[in-house]
Amino acid sequence: MDRELFCQDKPVSWRELLFETGRMLKGDNAELEAKWMIEEVSGVTNLHDYQEQAKPIQLKRLSKLIARRLTGEPLQYVLGRWQFRELDLFVDDRVLIPRPETEILVGYALEECKSKKNQLDETRSLNVADLGCGSGAIGLSIAREIQEVSVWCTDVSEGAIAVTRANLAGLGMAGQKVSISQGSWFEALPQEMLEKFDVIISNPPYISDSEELPLEVSEWEPSSSLRSGPLGTEDLSFLLNNSIEWLSAEGQLILELAPMQADQMVEEAKNLNFREVQLRNDLTGRDRVLMAKNRYELFFGFRFRFRVSSF
Repeated sequence: MDRELFCQDKPVSWRELLFETGRMLKGDNAELEAKWMIEEVSGVTNLHDYQEQAKPIQLKRLSKLIARRLTGEPLQYVLGRWQFRELDLFVDDRVLIPRPETEILVGYALEECKSKKNQLDETRSLNVADLGCGSGAIGLSIAREIQEVSVWCTDVSEGAIAVTRANLAGLGMAGQKVSISQGSWFEALPQEMLEKFDVIISNPPYISDSEELPLEVSEWEPSSSLRSGPLGTEDLSFLLNNSIEWLSAEGQLILELAPMQADQMVEEAKNLNFREVQLRNDLTGRDRVLMAKNRYELFFGFRFRFRVSSF
């Protein structure tokens, strides 16, 4: 690090700092990361403002951010926030970094919510559960972008719940639609909501214990939010098996998964008698989202639920 440039007694412009920060960070995205760091510390958003000089306290903070990034800490944690759809989310190492794949997951959920709104009594809100909410990215996005919806965000991690609450505080009036509770999967939901959820959505852990991950992921992001067990499909199977009693008659389960798990989970959903089981693609065209409708059927005007017995 150029200690003279970052010396608090030496006047230096944001333009100079932008160049020097990019030089130190290196890598394919160094210039962009440097720009984001400068904007986070300074608040400058246009080239004209880059001529201004940094204040000593700003220089000190920028120096700390650079040092953290050089250790390999993900940029999102260094900045302490990340953009997700319409939300500017607070994130730290208690939660996964929100990713584009999950934005796609939310997009499919929003389509489903809008479709259901057209079918429901206008006096009733949609009921949505975001299980394993992490930063709250999924549930809070739905609360922000859908009118007349009630959202339950749950997570077993106390740290994740704290992050979700922090992000809820920035949601404004839309935050009144959201309930947050700590607990393992369905245990955190109120019993009176059995058979009442129109949408249950989750980005659960779906990486096996043996799968190798990039160091920036494995060394910094919470393992409990990434790894599901020896197979990688343990949590996906749990959600498939246990969501049925919580879904409404036409309730939809929406799960993010890994492409190599897609066929297996489709087969499992069909074996559980879910209806309209389908896969949706991510931005790269790979299978990323499983969508399955509850297994209610109508016979002679009466509603029956098929259950799979275990012995």
